[in-house]
Amino acid sequence: MIVSVLFGLLGLGHLVLAWIGLSGIRAGDGRMLMLPTVLCMALAYDNAVIAMGSTVGAGRLLETLSWPRFALHAVLTPLLVLWARAAVDHAGVPAARRTGVRVGAMVLTAALIAIGIWHGVLGLVLEPKWWAGTLRYGYTGGSVLGALPAIIAALVVLAAGLVLWRRRSYPVLAVAAATMTLVAGATPVVPVLGNAGELVLAAGLVSTGLWLRREFSDPAAANPLPRSGR
Repeated sequence: MIVSVLFGLLGLGHLVLAWIGLSGIRAGDGRMLMLPTVLCMALAYDNAVIAMGSTVGAGRLLETLSWPRFALHAVLTPLLVLWARAAVDHAGVPAARRTGVRVGAMVLTAALIAIGIWHGVLGLVLEPKWWAGTLRYGYTGGSVLGALPAIIAALVVLAAGLVLWRRRSYPVLAVAAATMTLVAGATPVVPVLGNAGELVLAAGLVSTGLWLRREFSDPAAANPLPRSGR
């Protein structure tokens, strides 16, 4: 029961972040807030389903409610690759505007979405899993391929965060992505820890979107940086 409440609180945290993102979008020039906001809504749903799983009980209803969790992850998570490139571009780092980087980001995103849909939607077989009094439907067995899109997307976001830290002295995204990457390995053993890491990453994405809107709302203001300096 206590752990179910924790998942509920994580879902509430994502809803708060989504509200902050929507407020930023309504304020104008919220392009970099759109994906983080939608992702927060999806993660709020994800945590809500887990929080109420033991109450609903194993069966067709909970299984049906669980399918969108995997479908949303399969599509939205790879889009962070495009978002990360756009964030660095929006901050005025010239390398992000190169044709090769743009095309590479699009190809990688398409490949990760294809893997996610093939493994996480078309080939999805769910089974009930109990952990610390919570009930969720999860993958039958395990697969490195299924986790690949999330791992690669997180590493790309981390790389973008490190670039922003080095070139714009903005550490928030790097710290958030590093936190998510560190706790990811513990997710199979302690699922709530992985979901908490997602909340930290989501907070970093929304904060970065707000920072970009505030500091670089005018694209012309994002001048290329000197070659010799930050």
